[in-house]
Amino acid sequence: MSTLLEVEGLSIAARAGGVTVPLVREVSFRLAAGEAAGLVGESGSGKSMTALALLGLLPRGVTVTAGSVRLDGTDLLAADARTLAGIRGRRIAMVFQDPMAGLNPAIPVGEQVAEVLRRHLGLARGPAARRAVELLGAVGIKEPARRAAEYPHTFSGGMRQRVMIAMAVACEPAVLIADEPTTALDVTVQARILDLLVRMQEELGMALLLVTHDLGVVAGTCHRLAVMYAGCLVEEGEVDAVFDAPRHPYTAALLAAAPENAMRGRPPEAIPGTVPAPGALPSGCPFSPRCAHTRPEVCDGTPVEVQVTGSRRVRCARSRELTLAGVRR
Repeated sequence: MSTLLEVEGLSIAARAGGVTVPLVREVSFRLAAGEAAGLVGESGSGKSMTALALLGLLPRGVTVTAGSVRLDGTDLLAADARTLAGIRGRRIAMVFQDPMAGLNPAIPVGEQVAEVLRRHLGLARGPAARRAVELLGAVGIKEPARRAAEYPHTFSGGMRQRVMIAMAVACEPAVLIADEPTTALDVTVQARILDLLVRMQEELGMALLLVTHDLGVVAGTCHRLAVMYAGCLVEEGEVDAVFDAPRHPYTAALLAAAPENAMRGRPPEAIPGTVPAPGALPSGCPFSPRCAHTRPEVCDGTPVEVQVTGSRRVRCARSRELTLAGVRR
């Protein structure tokens, strides 16, 4: 498959009190047309910041300090505001964690979907409104013509997320980024939303980047997996290969902590400690204070370089000598 989205050496930092604090450091990955990839890690790992940077949506005071993001050869980080506004929503779109925050409470949902079509495809008001109703129906909203005239507060959390997906796929973008799209939804609704994302991705031939802390979500939806920790990408590879034989202790710890283990007859194992705060990273491997396999003379020194073996990439000084337990599904 040909590369569609290419992220190289992406670094992000925040400026606070005259001090620059690194948030994301030298993250690189590629996404092919039609491919689904998962970006996984605990809260504070830098996943959402990475996703926001791809669309030029970083919050005030947070900036990209190095790297490039290329979509079909166009460097999004170098694009001016006008060019980026034309690409965002048209060629690359995003489904956010909180659908209520992404919807205008004072505008009917149909008008909000139609606005995307008018802005990017130049549709007149009538055709845009009709197409918006079709899109609401396509994402599983019953009586879409009636619901299009209603406001976001009349929709459940799951239905609001369906509206956000309809807006995101309205222009059939090449890349769809879904940032924790099932947060705060109950289990049955989560499954339906994920099934919907996969179906829309396959029907439209989009590339999908799924940002999540849930490895179970990745197992059922993605071809490839990239694991982030403390702002760094620590392991990347095909989902089956990573699940069967993780090469970074953090990936293995995430798999051991997954709630799905309870259904396999063994209790989930909590990862001790917490993700270090930005600006307070230990020297060497940032995971070393929490790692069961750390060796001070190996892991606490200079920063660890990425090791590449075929389609696998791992940032661990001991990866070649460790045998880590995976999860057979």
